Parts: sequence; structure tokens; C-alpha cells
Amino acid sequence: MRLRSRGFTLAELLASLVIAGLVAAAATATLARQQRLYAGAAQVLDIRGQLRDAADVLATDIRGAAVAGYGMPLMSDSAIEMFTTIGTSIACSAPAGTSIGLAPSVLASGNTLTSLLVTPDTGDLAAIYTIPGGNPDSARWETRRIVSFASGALASTCPRSTGFTSLADASAGATGYTLLIAGPAPASARKGAPIRFVRRARYSIYKSSDNLWYLGYRRCGAVTLAACTTIQPLSGPYRPYTARGNGSGLSFRYFDLDGTELPSGSSDGRAVARVDLVLRGESARSVSLNGDARAQFRDSVVVSVSPRNRLR
Repeated sequence: MRLRSRGFTLAELLASLVIAGLVAAAATATLARQQRLYAGAAQVLDIRGQLRDAADVLATDIRGAAVAGYGMPLMSDSAIEMFTTIGTSIACSAPAGTSIGLAPSVLASGNTLTSLLVTPDTGDLAAIYTIPGGNPDSARWETRRIVSFASGALASTCPRSTGFTSLADASAGATGYTLLIAGPAPASARKGAPIRFVRRARYSIYKSSDNLWYLGYRRCGAVTLAACTTIQPLSGPYRPYTARGNGSGLSFRYFDLDGTELPSGSSDGRAVARVDLVLRGESARSVSLNGDARAQFRDSVVVSVSPRNRLR
């Protein structure tokens, strides 16, 4: 008896290929949707993270702005300019002339007498605490423009004889700082006088070369009418600027102690007791978070900040 060979017919092979193709197409479509979902979620997380970080930076600088002493040089609906503290230190000896020796950042004892966020330099201000006549009730901060700021050996900046450093500091190779100011130091400044370093900064929303809007930072000279540096992007993109905050990517509003809103562009910066800011971000392109639906994602952050160093 002759055996017949068993196998698939042409129709069965074609049906198998069609079914396999349908399964592969379904799997590919599912993977594509998942990829769009993950990409969209990443954009959403990035936008929310940038909004949160920008709000933290602005709130921190506004809260610490020296409003009582310097006011706010620029107050508009899309930009704010303020004097912020970038560091603190103490005078190792009674200041004389234009040179002041400062304590090291790290002492062998573990104490911190100098703390710097960034290194002060020309164009920044040094606010020196003084007690005229030795009367604490007359104490005040006197401001001098910084000419230079440099590190130096303890023997010339903060020697052991001052009582602020020790032999252990010298053995560890610690270095102090020399602050050179424009004009003589206040005569009433004493040994151990606290010194704050102040920088003028501007935050604003601006349109970049890619036609998107970003939060930017400029460092400005502390001297009146001094120019600002080139704007540096901090975060974004944000929604485009629109006049007076109607959906604008960044908007500011200013209020005095009575809660009365100060007009945008006001020159009465020392009257600011509260700043309300709104940040509105949006994705650079449409994202997919729900199946195949694609839309531009938007989110916002609203913060109300009261400067600590304001007029009471």
C-alpha cells in the first residue's frame, strides 16, 4: 500500500500568513501606542518638574530680596528685578581703608563664618553691619560697591591673632578672603562685623531663537542704570507672553502692606509686601496620554510670596 505524504495546503498556508500578519500588526500598534504614552508621560513630568523648579527659584529669591534696602528696580507683568543675597561673611578685624580680611569658608572647629552661593565680584555690593557710637539702637547696614574678591593666605586675610582661626586651620591649608571695596570702609564697622554680599538679578520670560518662550535670568550691575548680561535660559518652554497675564507663560502682580495692587512698572519698589506669580507651561508638541488621542499638554503653578526684608 502506498502512503500519502501529509502537509499544509496552499490555502492553509495563506490563512496562517494572514493571521500572523494580523497578530503582528496588532502587536506593533500596541507597542506604538505604548511608546507614545511613555513619551507623552515623560514630557508631562518634564513640564511639571520645570514649573516646580522655576517656582522654587523665583519664590526663594523673592522671599530673600532686600526690598527694604533697595526696593525692586523693575516691576512689570513679565519681568522682575531684585537685589538678592549671594553670600555672607564676617570681618576678621576692624575694617580699615578699602581692604577687608574675611574668614575662611571652612574652619577646623567645624564653624562656618563665610558662606557663598557664588563668588562676589565687580558690580556686586557688600553690605557691612555697623554700630555708630556703639549704640545698638543705631545699628545699620552700610553699602559699598565691590571692586574685587579673592582668596588669600590666612596670614594676610584672617591670622590667628584675630581669634577666628587657629593653628589647625593654618596646618590644614585653609585660606581666607580679601574684599576690596570702592571707598573706605565705615568707621563704625567693628571686628567681627557681619557682611552680606548682594547681587542685582532679573528674571523674565523671553522668546528664544526657536520661537519658544523660556524663563530667563540676567545678572545686572548694582550701580544705577548699569547694563545687564546676556539672558540665560533657566526653564521652559512656557506659553507665549500676552499682555497683563491673560494666559501668559509668566506673570507677576505686586501688592503693598494693605493688599492694594501696585501698578505694573511702578517705581515704588520698597512698598512691595507681596508678589503673586503664575507660571504656565506647555509641551513643545502634541502628546498622547489616552490611547491615540493627541493634544498639547498644559499645566500651571500659582505662588504668592512675601519678601522677608520688606518695610514693616
